[in-house]
Amino acid sequence: MIRSLPLITPDTFDFQAYMRDSDPQAKVLPADAYRDDLVEVLTNGNPINGATLPWSKTHDHIRFREGEVTLWQGANGHGKSQLIGMTCLGFAEQAERVCIASFEMTPKATLLRMLRQAAQTGSPSADFADRFIDRLTGSLWLYNQMGEATTEMMVAVIRYCADRLKIKHIVIDSLMRVVKGEDDYNRQKDFVGQLCSLARDHGLHIHLVHHIRKLADENAIPGKFDSKGSGAITDQVDQVLTVWRNKRKQQDLETAMRKGNVSDELRKVPDALLVCDKNRHGEWEGKIALWYHAPSLQYTPDSRCIPLDLLR
Repeated sequence: MIRSLPLITPDTFDFQAYMRDSDPQAKVLPADAYRDDLVEVLTNGNPINGATLPWSKTHDHIRFREGEVTLWQGANGHGKSQLIGMTCLGFAEQAERVCIASFEMTPKATLLRMLRQAAQTGSPSADFADRFIDRLTGSLWLYNQMGEATTEMMVAVIRYCADRLKIKHIVIDSLMRVVKGEDDYNRQKDFVGQLCSLARDHGLHIHLVHHIRKLADENAIPGKFDSKGSGAITDQVDQVLTVWRNKRKQQDLETAMRKGNVSDELRKVPDALLVCDKNRHGEWEGKIALWYHAPSLQYTPDSRCIPLDLLR
């Protein structure tokens, strides 16, 4: 029988203690508390560190360091959650504990999608599913609450995950499920500010999923200024990553397949882009081309479209 991963729910844990603010004295430190850190940087330089994405071509450009918040944005249907699930499998492979709080998908649906990505196929076996759960036990947790959550509860869950479970990455999918109302700019600003403080105080990396506003040209590649709601969202976070699916190529490919004439030139056009529009603690901003392998739900690094072994 396939064992299940532990679920975090409002009913099974007492979050009251984690709803209280931490002691402000812990945040007020003298300058000499950072002496060793400064000497270390000057002596050994400031190397690239942090968890990586699954594709090696991104490792020198994008990292996910503790104490930071990344905004993952994109239009509906462009694969944000799918790509983040693949990324979380990569974090687990790097021995980085992850909690996914999805208010739009059940834990079962989330795991089924990640199972296909790990299996590199659209039809994984029950035996593989059992080994998949074994592999992720102690690495992946899921917060089980569909619909909406209050900001107070979300903050408590984050503190609990950091304190009790020693989790390093928390995915919140999505902002609109925690702060209702696209025009509630003050609550958006306050909540994202809280997330930034929690990431710094607890040594976490928080991944916040968000939607973009509707663009006049649906084939246009959005940027950080296209986020829905308050501009303070992108101002406060450390990184902004936009997931964009090439819908035009998808349509052209379907037409070419019906005609039985898919050219090499068309295959070489990327199926998706991961766009880095903000990288506060890195020097690189730009676009990463990806190709989609539909059976495994994986994004692959080149036009050969070979799925990756995410959990070696």
